Amino acid sequence: MNPLNQRLRETFLFYSSDLLANRAGQLTERQKARHQANRVSLQMGMTIFLVIMIGTLGVVAFANMRSGLSQSLTDPEMLTTLGIVGGIFGLIILLSFLFSGRNYLKAAREINIKVAEGEAQPGKINENEARFEVRFGKTKIRLLTLDQFEAFQMGTAYRVYYLPGPIPVILSGEVVGTEAEANQYLESEAPLEKDEVLAAHRRTRPIGVVLAVLVIVIPLTLFAASSLPQGLRFVVMVLLFAISIGFVFWALRRASG
Repeated sequence: MNPLNQRLRETFLFYSSDLLANRAGQLTERQKARHQANRVSLQMGMTIFLVIMIGTLGVVAFANMRSGLSQSLTDPEMLTTLGIVGGIFGLIILLSFLFSGRNYLKAAREINIKVAEGEAQPGKINENEARFEVRFGKTKIRLLTLDQFEAFQMGTAYRVYYLPGPIPVILSGEVVGTEAEANQYLESEAPLEKDEVLAAHRRTRPIGVVLAVLVIVIPLTLFAASSLPQGLRFVVMVLLFAISIGFVFWALRRASG
């Protein structure tokens, strides 16, 4: 097999059967399962974001109550001010959620296979923003990692099948002129339950859930412990610190598989 084709398969994790199906404008069962998993993870991530934002408002309200601000809540003017501020803050959260998330949700719902063909040329590169663009003719495709970017040899003509969106999903690809290889090299495929992409989704979803819980519970616990004797407060802080460090190690280990 052409080593450039092999590099694409190893980087974007697809098989000859995927490439053949994409040529016909279809997804394989594996790709359908990955698309579904991506949609579920995206919806879960956006839900967690909302929970964290709403929970943050609750933590702030609780902190204000602990600081004695609640004594002013009988003042109608104070109630009006707090209501306006809370409403504006909530509206900002909602609008940012809708505008930033709608394109991602739309892309996750739709299945519209696109084809980009032409010589690979570098586009905008910004590692801090996880932006690695590659141009194929008139089409620009944003990649997320340097490894994905380096999977393409600049100046070589490719045909790439992808799902469009704010961050396109590469389905499969091949070097132009090597089309016969897809029929010549039919690999043995891993079963769906052992698919690397699906397994990564299963591993990372609990991380977001636990993170959302900790983001809300840790500040609340600190505020609640503020009335305890100094010795007990220190014990609580040490325990929370240990939980935070433990979460980081657990999350890194789980994400890496």
